[in-house]
Amino acid sequence: MVLSAILGLALTAAPAGSGPATAVGYPVQPGDEIITPVGGCTLNFVYDGTGKQAGKVFVGTAAHCVNKVGDPIKLGATGETFGKAAFVGNQDNTADDYAFIQVLTAFVPRVNPAVKGSPAYPKGVTTPTETATGDLVQLSGYGLGFGATQPTQERREAVLGYDDTSIYDVSGPIDWGDSGGPLVHIATGKALGIVSRLCLGVCTEEGPTVQGIIARARARNFPVSLRTV
Repeated sequence: MVLSAILGLALTAAPAGSGPATAVGYPVQPGDEIITPVGGCTLNFVYDGTGKQAGKVFVGTAAHCVNKVGDPIKLGATGETFGKAAFVGNQDNTADDYAFIQVLTAFVPRVNPAVKGSPAYPKGVTTPTETATGDLVQLSGYGLGFGATQPTQERREAVLGYDDTSIYDVSGPIDWGDSGGPLVHIATGKALGIVSRLCLGVCTEEGPTVQGIIARARARNFPVSLRTV
């Protein structure tokens, strides 16, 4: 697809977002801006601990957004420390560039699994049998420039190039600050992946699939499941 067409996708109209931010009660949800010891990034999805972690609530971001387990994580909108890094993959391997943040007990009631501005997402986790080259994918995040308006924060669109059980690539409007953010496969409403290997502007980006993240985390004795709407 030519760049002009992809740029047009970036300007797709968005529905109303989550409403005005307030210091008390601001939701913790996919698409939120976060501040970590590394810098500004974006949350992807909400995950519930299973097995030995039952009862714990996690949200995701990219491994390269945190330094180590225990890092405090703040909401960009309010500056509140809402969680701490609980699991860090490997930022040097695309399929493992993911991290989980455990939500502090006081903030668990504020967790909303719906993607910011898109209350119908996510409906589940995609598998490669449900996707195809050319499918539209929704991006959410606070990339440079894109974080300035609600439509570009919450409802950018990209074009899927490839995906398997572990990694994907898309062509679309992505920039610094989008790291860790959610990608939703529009046709199914399901979680596809998270922003990882950043590029600048309209370009091709690759990252881990949510299917792969859950499987790899389980293999490392960190079992979680995606929370759906």
